[in-house]
Amino acid sequence: MYKKITETAKKVAQNKYSLFIVLLFACILAYGINIPWMGFYWDDWPWIWFSNVLGPEGMLQIDVEHRPISGVVLWIGALLSGDNPLRWQIYNFILRFLGALALGWSLKKIWPEHREQITWATLLFLIYPGFGQQFVAVNNSRHLFPLITFFLSIGLMVKTVRDRNRFWLFTGFSLVLSLITMFTTEYYYGLELIRPVIIWILIRRGEKRFSQTILPTIKAWLPYVIPLLGVFIWRFTISRSVNYQITLFNDIGSSSDQNTLQQIWGGLQDIFSSGIGVWFTAFQLPNPSLFGFRSRMYYLGIVLISAVGVLIYLIFLQRVKEQKNVWGQEALIIGVSALVISPIPFWVTGLDPRLTFPNDRLNLPMIFGASLLLTSIISLAFKRDVYKVLLLSIIIGFSIGSHNQNAINYRRDWKYQIAFFQQFTTRIPALEENTAILVNELPNNRSTDNSLTAPLNWTYAPDYSTGNMPLNMYYIELRFGREETSLENTPLSGVYRFFPYESSPEQILVVYHRPPACLRVMDAEQQHYYPLLPSFVKDVLPYSHADRIITDIETSAVLPEILSKYPHPENWCYYFEKADLARQRQDWEQVAKLGDIAFHLEDSPNHASERVPFIEGYAHAGRWNRAEELTFEALEINKFMGPMLCEAWERIEATTSPSTERDEILDTINSQLNCDLY
Repeated sequence: MYKKITETAKKVAQNKYSLFIVLLFACILAYGINIPWMGFYWDDWPWIWFSNVLGPEGMLQIDVEHRPISGVVLWIGALLSGDNPLRWQIYNFILRFLGALALGWSLKKIWPEHREQITWATLLFLIYPGFGQQFVAVNNSRHLFPLITFFLSIGLMVKTVRDRNRFWLFTGFSLVLSLITMFTTEYYYGLELIRPVIIWILIRRGEKRFSQTILPTIKAWLPYVIPLLGVFIWRFTISRSVNYQITLFNDIGSSSDQNTLQQIWGGLQDIFSSGIGVWFTAFQLPNPSLFGFRSRMYYLGIVLISAVGVLIYLIFLQRVKEQKNVWGQEALIIGVSALVISPIPFWVTGLDPRLTFPNDRLNLPMIFGASLLLTSIISLAFKRDVYKVLLLSIIIGFSIGSHNQNAINYRRDWKYQIAFFQQFTTRIPALEENTAILVNELPNNRSTDNSLTAPLNWTYAPDYSTGNMPLNMYYIELRFGREETSLENTPLSGVYRFFPYESSPEQILVVYHRPPACLRVMDAEQQHYYPLLPSFVKDVLPYSHADRIITDIETSAVLPEILSKYPHPENWCYYFEKADLARQRQDWEQVAKLGDIAFHLEDSPNHASERVPFIEGYAHAGRWNRAEELTFEALEINKFMGPMLCEAWERIEATTSPSTERDEILDTINSQLNCDLY
């Protein structure tokens, strides 16, 4: 029985389609499980909004100046996926999977007898832990697609070197694929220089002397050199007028020897970090303070299933024994070479590959070299196959686990975005055009103010098609700094890719959100004494104009379907936002009614100041004892609330009629809170 099972397993593992199956297995475990709960992040939002405003053909104009085919990839994605996050995730998933298949095919052309090692390298390529933006599906589809064309081009090039039959036919196809790669994104310009290394490796096998390999290598590479130089010259020529300008020559001309050495050292660190150190990051276990017990058990389950599944597969793969590990030596040469040249496009533009968002996208061209390098090191360092496959399985298992940790963070980020816009639209039913929203830097670190400007306009101006963009969002500390901020002479205008926008300091609304506290519309009158408010937010309070909010309408702005399909929980923040809006309308009876509901929920205020609108509402409704009770509750929770509470009661005194009950409570509060000091 055991022998029969073993033979069956070996037959399955050695089937020519087994690599396809194991890659799909790894891809699903790493990226597929969580995609139903993903959304849009970072540059996804602007691209999707442009597609909504201009139609899918609007995607064709994105980065057309320096990435002419980039928009085509986005356009195809828009035709297939529309504004559905799940379909975009599937689209990107397929591109990632096909990129790994294309690599496996090209490696098989280089090493046709080394299926096992090719499988190792391809699996490592697929689950490389240094690229964490798989779920930024819209934006990164245009960076993942070129991996397919690049590796197909490499495979065709190898075919022409190994077999001269139909040389120009396959060279022509290879050149076309190379140009498609380079005109889609500049990420892989550096990797184009791996071609002579691969050609030399192939020619070297049939030549005994090094000198005999140089001229044939140059001749075989020559068809690729002229198009490559043409693309380099074109990209350099337009670099002054597009994103990611080439700054290397300016930097060299103005740098001292010490700065030059620092730049070289920084480049070496990039190579080490993205090529070698990255594999150690896969073993970072979930932080118990951020991941609950269930999440940690889920993570360990994924690691175990992945590692065991890959281990079983690798054990039964057919092996080719060598007297000398020639494959390991060749893979080491190509891997190191690829790692050294792949970051060139980023170094010349002053960009810095990192293992953290958002610069982890710059690790994409490093994956090829990093995967080959690790595979060759394992192949050369261990003699016994059991140690090799065991170590590889462990690395792959933990790398897949790391992607699931990353996926959980993306899911949380999407949940936050939904909650933010739900609170935002509940508190702000409509906005005057040309309003600039100034907000503290939000905790969803996979989207910025630039990103969220798109859904903001989509929500409040759903019929917008041309002209001045109605709204714009600014992170205060990011755009204006943390120092003392004055907006008197600050231009709030520019171009949002295709659309101009223009605002002024008189058209600003300041919003503050620091979860778990509820979103707040800020102004100097109401929140001047907001406890522990960051100074950079306090500086812009005088510029906040709450009258930019249109309050006299029947219905609130409707979120786009992407966000509106999620039910709005009627929790504390829901009723707080409605009450704060009613307070702005001075509908005090409504504030009091909402307070009665909110304070009876199985939920509670997340910040002491969230009681203030209800204090004012109950006071104006004549429920003085309840207003007094909430006042001292707030003070007991946060001892810094005194000035804000005194300010609220000062407003109450100025806008309510004198009465014995009112005056007695005012005396009590003024004396106990020492309001005369403020």
